[in-house]
Amino acid sequence: MKTAIIAVLLLAGNALMGQDQADTRRQLDQIKRDIGNLQQRLRTSQKTLRSTTDELTNIDEQTTLLQEASGLIRKEIRTNKREIIRITDQITDLGGEIDRQKKLFKKQVQFVYKYQGGKELEWILGSANFNQAMVRYRYFRAVGKSLQQSFNRLTEKKASLETLEANRLIELNRQETLAREQAQRQQELTERRAQRQSLIDDITRDKSKLEAAIKQKQDSYKKLEGLIGNLERERVNQERDTQVDWSQLTGNFGRQKGRLPWPVNGDILHPFGQYRNPKLKTTLINSGIDIQAVKGTEVRCVFEGVASMITYMGGYGRTLIIDHNNGYYTVYAHLQDVHVQKFEVIQAGTVIGTVGDSGSLEGAMLHFEIYGDNQPQNPQTWLGK
Repeated sequence: MKTAIIAVLLLAGNALMGQDQADTRRQLDQIKRDIGNLQQRLRTSQKTLRSTTDELTNIDEQTTLLQEASGLIRKEIRTNKREIIRITDQITDLGGEIDRQKKLFKKQVQFVYKYQGGKELEWILGSANFNQAMVRYRYFRAVGKSLQQSFNRLTEKKASLETLEANRLIELNRQETLAREQAQRQQELTERRAQRQSLIDDITRDKSKLEAAIKQKQDSYKKLEGLIGNLERERVNQERDTQVDWSQLTGNFGRQKGRLPWPVNGDILHPFGQYRNPKLKTTLINSGIDIQAVKGTEVRCVFEGVASMITYMGGYGRTLIIDHNNGYYTVYAHLQDVHVQKFEVIQAGTVIGTVGDSGSLEGAMLHFEIYGDNQPQNPQTWLGK
């Protein structure tokens, strides 16, 4: 019975793990295709790129995708390690069960051997009375049947053990393959980061290139407003995706002014609205706030909502938009990783990603925006003190 249970658990565990692996592989294959497309675009347009900023955007997007691929492989490695531990534990348990069955089988064999060759008849006839003889007869018959059953159980358990050990070997080999794949992705990521930094240095040394980069970010502000406008129109026209159970959102974002938690701890590098850039010696417009933080710092959702869009934008980098219902949205940009899926319902305080420097010329930071009535709001008036 226990062997059957182990077999069922093994099959169920393998099925679930197989599905997770297939999903991860599909995501990695898509990332590879996206990177290939970006590299092809970079090769074919190298001589006709409008500016260094365009090249930086391409390399930056490749860097972001490689970081995502690296994260997926790390997740797959962790899952694989847990599977190896699970199989090892099953092997240990089954080994102990086989040892117990062997001892029982040995006793039964010794008994049968002792009374084989007619001696069982002497043992039965040597009974004190007829009742004892019948008991001995039944016992001998039972031992013989039990011996066969014990042999069958040992055979089954040995087969299960061999299957488990074969599966563990497969997973160990797969772990080595994943480790090599991770090392390759890490090397590619290191190369892209070096390219990216070289381009950033080139841009920040050249005022005209820096102006182009700032313009790209200002253009992205307008593009983001357009994206949120489209999301809001879909909401008003009831064209929202049916995958989302909007009834799960019970809070009212509009009543949270001055009470929202900060998405990440840090100093404000650039405030909302107008601010002066000391390098360009000009005034710029910021539709959110930029919070300086260490790369990899966890970013948390400020209020319950739905992940309505995960995208990459020049000047913003990896960007997540969360719909809080009632016309309110929050935007989290320059992310290194995103830990949620599109259409996922997210609770306040949930870790949604980590701080990065994607799309940034000034290092790691979180660009955070709040939209209400399709207009950017000053996040500092909404966040708690």
